[in-house]
Amino acid sequence: MTKMKHVIMEKKGQSGMVRGIFIPIEANMLTEKDNAVYMAFNAIIKSEQDKYGQNGFIAKTIDSKIYKDLDAAGKEAAKDLSPILGNLKDFSQSTGNDNSGAATNNTITEDDDLPF
Repeated sequence: MTKMKHVIMEKKGQSGMVRGIFIPIEANMLTEKDNAVYMAFNAIIKSEQDKYGQNGFIAKTIDSKIYKDLDAAGKEAAKDLSPILGNLKDFSQSTGNDNSGAATNNTITEDDDLPF
């Protein structure tokens, strides 16, 4: 996530200070709709693992609606906002659904404490 424009910061939480990452929506050309934020991405999947045991990777992209509205300079700048975010590994034998990262939809301000 630190390959996107971000700030690592600490805020007061219910059990003390919480270290976290702040990722600005507009500066990273993310999409906001119905009180949710979306990130366009491409998943490149390979049938054979590479020498590191990976089956592909995920790269952030720019939503096509946003990209079409950019001028030439904006399209060039968008390339810097399309980093590889991580690798893919085939875990087809694994089971379960992990929702442990689900967060609140609440928006907090600089003066607010964290809701967790």
